[in-house]
Amino acid sequence: MIKNLPIYLLTDEKKEGILNYPVIKINFLSPQVSFEGVDFLIFTSKNGVRAIDNLTSEWKKIPSLAIGKATVNEIKQRGGILEYTAKSSYGEDFAKEIVSKYNNKTFLFLRAKKILSDIKSIFDSSTNTLIEKIVYETVCNRPKGYIKRPAFVIFSSPSTVECFLKIENIENIIPIAIGKKTRDALLAHKINNYLMPKKPGIKECIELAKNVKFK
Repeated sequence: MIKNLPIYLLTDEKKEGILNYPVIKINFLSPQVSFEGVDFLIFTSKNGVRAIDNLTSEWKKIPSLAIGKATVNEIKQRGGILEYTAKSSYGEDFAKEIVSKYNNKTFLFLRAKKILSDIKSIFDSSTNTLIEKIVYETVCNRPKGYIKRPAFVIFSSPSTVECFLKIENIENIIPIAIGKKTRDALLAHKINNYLMPKKPGIKECIELAKNVKFK
């Protein structure tokens, strides 16, 4: 009977009892950012919060709309104003929530260089204005050490899938996809034997791994 397999997270985010194998890293960028005329900020990642806070504290004066627990917590911890938390965990759905709630407002989306959600097109068909500013980028990283196999590996984004497969193979690994877009990235590489929690989240992925029953 197999039990107590190690659980790896492919970022540097620390979780008790979980091993880190960071195949991605975040680079904060230094664009010129103006908050003039902006009614609300949009964050779809905690890294967007960290990136803008690295540039200026002015963002804390403007109400923020956020997706995900980690993003919400980052806003609160850094002294931002949380206006609204998304009901959905996916960008397009979040954008639809926003445009159904607000009219004739200007939003500043502080985002990654590469995003998967087509938020802009949803705003284009509304009465609201969306300004996008790229404040960080995700790049591949080669970690030190190696993965002790067999193991659970949590893929927390499509980027972790792409970067992991550049340096590793999937042999003797049980992949856990955090959500649908990450699952789709695994499927694109013909990785069909994956697990996925009912609700997206790192905590949920960890709980899933811990509760897998092996015969």
